[in-house]
Amino acid sequence: MRFLLVVLLSLGLLFRFAHLDRKVYWYDEAFTSLRAAGYTEADVVQHFAASQVVSVQELQQFQQPASDRDLSATIQSLAVEDTQHPPLYYAIAHVWIHWVGSSVAAYRLLPALFSLLSLPAVYWLSQELFVKTGAFASALPGWVAVGLWAISPFQVIYAQESRQYSLWGTVTLVMTAVFLRALRTQTYLSWLLYAFSVTLSLYTFLLSSLVVMAHGIYLLLESGFPLLKSRITRRWMAYLIASCTGLILFLPWLWRLVTNLSQAQSVTDWTNNQQSWPRLVLTWASIVGRVFYDRGELLIDRVVQVGVLLLVAYAFYSLWRSTARQVWLMVLVLTLTPILPLMLADLVLGGLRSTFPRYFIPSLLGIQLAVVYLVSQMIQAQRGWGNGRLLMAAVCCAGLVSCLASFSAPTWWQKTLNQENWAVAQVINSAARPLLISDAETGDLLALSHALKPEVQLLLRPTCYTCSIPTVDDPGTLLAEVNQLSQGLDSDFFSDMYFFHPRSSKQWRQAFKQFLKNNPDLKLASIPLKDQKDNELLWRIVNK
Repeated sequence: MRFLLVVLLSLGLLFRFAHLDRKVYWYDEAFTSLRAAGYTEADVVQHFAASQVVSVQELQQFQQPASDRDLSATIQSLAVEDTQHPPLYYAIAHVWIHWVGSSVAAYRLLPALFSLLSLPAVYWLSQELFVKTGAFASALPGWVAVGLWAISPFQVIYAQESRQYSLWGTVTLVMTAVFLRALRTQTYLSWLLYAFSVTLSLYTFLLSSLVVMAHGIYLLLESGFPLLKSRITRRWMAYLIASCTGLILFLPWLWRLVTNLSQAQSVTDWTNNQQSWPRLVLTWASIVGRVFYDRGELLIDRVVQVGVLLLVAYAFYSLWRSTARQVWLMVLVLTLTPILPLMLADLVLGGLRSTFPRYFIPSLLGIQLAVVYLVSQMIQAQRGWGNGRLLMAAVCCAGLVSCLASFSAPTWWQKTLNQENWAVAQVINSAARPLLISDAETGDLLALSHALKPEVQLLLRPTCYTCSIPTVDDPGTLLAEVNQLSQGLDSDFFSDMYFFHPRSSKQWRQAFKQFLKNNPDLKLASIPLKDQKDNELLWRIVNK
């Protein structure tokens, strides 16, 4: 078992820290860089609103530390344009890039380190949940948890994502471990630590409030509804004081969110898109299956994921049958409470809130803990290479196959936008003296800049997503500039000129076609890209 654990830890480190700059740097990560550097999207849009041809470096400067952008600028950027994202991770990232640098690898190294911290965190939680409660006499479940966490494909892909989600997962593990310890020891220090962890969690991600609620529901069910009996126990009082303390410390940002609620609703309006009930259920099942196996979309992959779902169901059944109420109830509540409100909202009101795997993070932690218990129980029940070790080997093999599949891939499923960026950049970078012209959203341009060679020149009119500058969904103004530019430049000034606009709306495409019809001197030839899923997004400007 020790040898297997060493191997799994070594592979887990490799999968987390190798090839940090290989996968495409996408839209959401670009906004992380923008906020961490202390800029707003409005800064970018206004800077390029009337600019002429610029370098790639001039665009990238909005993702790099600057002496005139301190920590308060990072917090203000979020408060004005992205209030739904609390500032803790971005504040840490701001300090990080001043010390380590602002390359893609540097930005992704930070979440990889937070993911690494999840390994001792899950060991501690397993000790509190399974050992201190008497379910196990040894530290076996802790070591099994560390091994499975190390090569979990879900944990690995978010370890290399320059977002706050690996930090959120680690803080959730720590907060739950501290909660169980506080219930067990009933000391002032433990409850003080719980209040502190609640504060950290809320300042990491807003949905942490559902995890705190899960702890309260667990205490309510485990203690037999003391509030209904008009009997507030010492544990209940301590929990209420600690959780309320954390909430009070979060009030400054909560107040900012409330006063800027319309902006937050506008930015997250995409979650209201409709999806059918069967599609929702299939998506939920797929997310759960990806925790242990995440290789692709082939039939065999679907079969394996169905097997994973059956394993998870049996793990919860075994947990319920074999452990005390305080053990199985904690895992069940941690799994259901954070995601059920999102699922019910989508089923009743419609929307996509529950279809994004990152929102499942606390629930998936509970699912993984259930499987940890099952594997540990089977290993303990049968010495030698019995069923438990075979199950451990099977789960590890599924994780390793998945991690190897994504290890060298240029992109993966969680990057829902900009998957074509490497192909776009390959076309542009192959030209001798290229000019890229675009009216794309700021996030798309910031993300693409990391794939372009420094010699590429840019003519940009970025459009807003999170800022309040009005956006006209019409390329006519920029195309008029392009037409004038293409006629006024000597053919040797730029060897090739490209026009870039991903995810075009129907209104934009109609205006685009109408402009070209009205201006026959300007000719744009669409460039097909490998594995292109979007409408046309890259054109070459052809001089007549």
